[in-house]
Amino acid sequence: MSVPLWARALAHGIWRGYVYTQTALRLGWTRLNTLISSFRNRVRLWHAEPCTFPIEEQRLLLAEYYEQFERLAELICDAAFAGEGEPFQEEYAQLRRWHLRAYPHLKPYLIAHMNLDPSDAEFGLRVAGKPTDAIEALFIAETLEQLLQHDEGNLIGRLERARSALYRYGDYLRGLSESA
Repeated sequence: MSVPLWARALAHGIWRGYVYTQTALRLGWTRLNTLISSFRNRVRLWHAEPCTFPIEEQRLLLAEYYEQFERLAELICDAAFAGEGEPFQEEYAQLRRWHLRAYPHLKPYLIAHMNLDPSDAEFGLRVAGKPTDAIEALFIAETLEQLLQHDEGNLIGRLERARSALYRYGDYLRGLSESA
């Protein structure tokens, strides 16, 4: 192999390596920027306020939630009056599943209208290992029997605080829709 041919092959190899490296760096930089941007967006979502629904959608969601809440409240009262939760367990399990799915959507709105009581948080800590509010405390227990056993005489107050928060939130939404 002649020296000029060898030099040309070396230069061509160096050029290909340079282009390859440059392309790899650009792709890597683009991927890194995309990853950083995605991470920033997730952080913004974590720290941002919840997405607001239009008032009419909030009213519909509240109406549906209130209907299910009243079913749960009646069921809990019936079980407390009977002194046992076993006969009501199947219906409680269905309502509990529904509330576990639906409540996180309303919680950011309802919490502003709720009278908070330490007994609700303590109940959640005893039953589920995490603090709860008045509404969440009504369905955090896995069984209705567990809900009744761990209640320390605060059940009626808890039901009233939860119902009051739902009423106040409904009044707030009515006021907003009337002023709009």
